[in-house]
Amino acid sequence: MGHSICALIVGEPFDEGAAHQWDVVGLPVGESLRLVHISHYYTAYMQRCRGETATLDVPASFPDPFPREAVVASLAAALAADLPGEKAPAFALVMTDYFGGTGEQWACVYIAGRRVETVSDINAALRVLGVQAAEGLDEFDTVGLAHHRTTPDYLDRYEALCDKLGQ
Repeated sequence: MGHSICALIVGEPFDEGAAHQWDVVGLPVGESLRLVHISHYYTAYMQRCRGETATLDVPASFPDPFPREAVVASLAAALAADLPGEKAPAFALVMTDYFGGTGEQWACVYIAGRRVETVSDINAALRVLGVQAAEGLDEFDTVGLAHHRTTPDYLDRYEALCDKLGQ
């Protein structure tokens, strides 16, 4: 069985109204985090529609489908809108590509708009966001990411929307 997702992980409180406006769903994971499925088509479309041009600081070694559009930071900020004075909330951007136990994963954490250099994988990203592994589990399994194996179908429409925009 495979595991292939691309997602934003943000903390609570989570603004459901902003999620609706951004056409995303925040799924509770762990005690105080939300998993928000996205795709490179979603971020490219939103970046273009919002007129944003900046890019995220993403390692050059990460594959092309890993989102690099800074609109991800705007999305994270909107989802954390209830945090007083918080303009750049901490968030992780993660991607997996596994099948039959082999594959790769990528993760970046951003705090106050800057990428945390020490993050090397999803477990490290979750630790930066405050996750403590339960006994006998790693952070990935502690928050239940193994249960989120694929990107939801509702994001498929962004591929066609990107085509219409010439992206």
